[in-house]
Amino acid sequence: MGVEESLKRAEVFLGLDDSDLHKIAELPSCQEQACQAQEVIFKAGDKAKYLYVLGEGQVNLVMEVSAGSKQPANQVIVDIITTGGFFGWSALVLPHSYVLSAICQEPSKVVRISGAELGSLFDTDNHIGYKIFQSLTRIIGSRLRDVERLLVTGRRWPFLP
Repeated sequence: MGVEESLKRAEVFLGLDDSDLHKIAELPSCQEQACQAQEVIFKAGDKAKYLYVLGEGQVNLVMEVSAGSKQPANQVIVDIITTGGFFGWSALVLPHSYVLSAICQEPSKVVRISGAELGSLFDTDNHIGYKIFQSLTRIIGSRLRDVERLLVTGRRWPFLP
């Protein structure tokens, strides 16, 4: 699957036409890369330079949770990204620092896009930025509701058994 096909399937780019998707695909940083199982794409706290669209495979968004100063930290899966999913949104939002780690669960293909380049595209094509930020707020809101549900009920549904 090519870059533009992956972008067409991405939840964050829904509502954009082929011309808009082509502009994103033409950004110099917009490239597909293969990742191996257990490969760390980025870690929480890293400077957020890129955002990602998952073309195929599975990526877990993970938080390190410490049980105490003498206990090793546990990795808690906060969300599971599947084909068409979007992660690394911190590259578009100040302070440009990833809040979770992204770890491939299985061999995967991701499309990596520079947040700075995409932001520059938003400056010249405002409608693209508007549509993407509409989708972005919907995605972040959904993830926040899932985490709230986990905190209140202790159940990880809908993203984990």
